[in-house]
Amino acid sequence: MKRSSLAVLVSVLVSTSALAQEAANAARLYSVRPHDSALVYHLKHKLHEVDGKAKPTEGKARILPDGTLQVAVRANVADFDSGNENRDAHMKEATEAAKFPTIEFKGVAAGVKVPTTFPSEQSVVLKGQLTFHGVKQPVEVPMKVVFTSDSDVTAEGKFNISLEAHKVERPSLMMVKVDDALELETKFQLKQEGKE
Repeated sequence: MKRSSLAVLVSVLVSTSALAQEAANAARLYSVRPHDSALVYHLKHKLHEVDGKAKPTEGKARILPDGTLQVAVRANVADFDSGNENRDAHMKEATEAAKFPTIEFKGVAAGVKVPTTFPSEQSVVLKGQLTFHGVKQPVEVPMKVVFTSDSDVTAEGKFNISLEAHKVERPSLMMVKVDDALELETKFQLKQEGKE
């Protein structure tokens, strides 16, 4: 009888340990919380600067057991708001928002470690592709990733893209075109799926 109980106890301990190891080795999936997140553009002209903001329509991040981070984010071009309706209408026209309605990024980074204490900050460089105005271009995005809890993460970064490389006709003001460089800034809040 004692052997039987001991065998059951050993079996339970082994299976519990195996489940814990499996959980530790599983990929972690996070979703961007659109209402708490933003994608911001900064555009410069000799006479002034323009900032526009949009909430991402969807976004996912996955951390694999080997430390690989995979990210995919999408936003609607028509959602960018600079606080000036005429300017926004002109930007939608220049970017052909009706024909190319979304801006999308997919990227990968290495060396991400899920921490055991919080908050915990890590710096990573996402390497991937940005699709804007129907054109894919390679980009590198330096990101500051902060694990604020076991299930909550913030991710912020800035990078430049070329309007001309994405075949966007640069808007003009008083016969002077805006700068070719468009700075994009990401401010994302993410929640681990299944941890609501």
